[in-house]
Amino acid sequence: MSPSATTSTPLPTAPGSAELPERSQEIAQFQADVERFYRRNFLAGLVHGVFFQIADAFGNIHTVLPTFVATLTPSMVAVGLMAAVQGVAQVLPQMFTAYLLEDRPRKKPYLLWIITVRWVSWLVLAWLTYAYGAQRPGLVLGVLVTLFSLFALAGGMGAVVYADVFAKAIPAERRGRFTGLRQLIGYALAIGAGYVVKLILGNPGRFPYPSNYALIFLLSAGTLLIAFTGFALIREPVYPVQRVSRSLGELLRRAWGLARINANFRRLLWARALVTAGLALAPFYAVYAKQAVGIDPGTVGLYLSAQMAGAALSNLLWGWMGDRFGNRTVILGTSVAGGLAPLLALAAPWISPLLFLPAFFFLGATISGMRLGFPNLLLEMASVELRPTCVALQNTLLTPVTLLPLLVGGLVSAVSYPVLLLSGGLLMAASLWFGLGLQDPRHRGEGACLS
Repeated sequence: MSPSATTSTPLPTAPGSAELPERSQEIAQFQADVERFYRRNFLAGLVHGVFFQIADAFGNIHTVLPTFVATLTPSMVAVGLMAAVQGVAQVLPQMFTAYLLEDRPRKKPYLLWIITVRWVSWLVLAWLTYAYGAQRPGLVLGVLVTLFSLFALAGGMGAVVYADVFAKAIPAERRGRFTGLRQLIGYALAIGAGYVVKLILGNPGRFPYPSNYALIFLLSAGTLLIAFTGFALIREPVYPVQRVSRSLGELLRRAWGLARINANFRRLLWARALVTAGLALAPFYAVYAKQAVGIDPGTVGLYLSAQMAGAALSNLLWGWMGDRFGNRTVILGTSVAGGLAPLLALAAPWISPLLFLPAFFFLGATISGMRLGFPNLLLEMASVELRPTCVALQNTLLTPVTLLPLLVGGLVSAVSYPVLLLSGGLLMAASLWFGLGLQDPRHRGEGACLS
């Protein structure tokens, strides 16, 4: 992993831009800084990514939060609402953020503020759960939705900023190993977080409700604070970006043009949309297990550990595949894993309740593969100037799909769980079909984003 072991690929500039001597010198300085700060940024990025994933485990949208919401209200729509809030709030601000920060050479300070909002949100939620969870569940549910919306909005802004900082700090040919190692360590430690959740939720004598969930949320806030420290240590290389959009409207028109004229970009959008649609069922796996086989609260921690184990172990495969064969293969593997998860959950009540464990294992593999394959392929498709626009456009166009968990919550009472789970498997099969048509820009130049 020595910076001298690999030569950085020169970064493209905006089509039609003049390579003035001053700009050429700035780009040369940028390339030098990438190599100079590579070790520091690699390690600081690991600290940030690892503890962010641990925090995500403690506040997991597929296990911890659905079961907590179920203690506050019997409504399954509320369970789906949390996942829908996360999906919509994360994508709403992205195009505006991309335009606002398009010509900012340093984007790290903005993300530091965003992470602060996120860990403070969990801290406030922990206190409110402890103080009012038992006496005023309606109040806590309302505050949970509000704070989680704020948390997700900040995350949506942060996704655009982080993608740009990450792409500048870690050269393209080393992103696979960095992302794979970051998620491997993070998910491995998140397995331990699942065990901690099991100890807390499975021991009501020592950790009575609502103190048990308040403690879990406090742990999420603490690990996010450590993630903040890691990101603060990153030295962001400064690339001489230029504003290519004179207004937000122009940015939106350019973004729409990218989707309209670039068939490879559209295939990537369809593949990710179908995977996201299949994952709309994920928040209901634990609730389904409770209804179908009568699991105890502590088993939620085991499911969380299984999910994190799937994410950790699959990253050994995803990272290697991404570096060796390109991120298209990671997307294909993600679709396969995503199809196995609902089918195993479907079979569990009929064959053995133990099948819920591999269902959550493949769920973790699907989520980690989606986080590695799709973003890394998109980063390779986009030029430096278009990168924030492409990231924001991809996520913005997926906004309707992020509402599906809310729809699933409404359908649970009208449509059986087996029908929904079978539908999830079919969605992943369709994603695999679109993934087979993708062109990897690393191997075929026509797969890159057009400007």
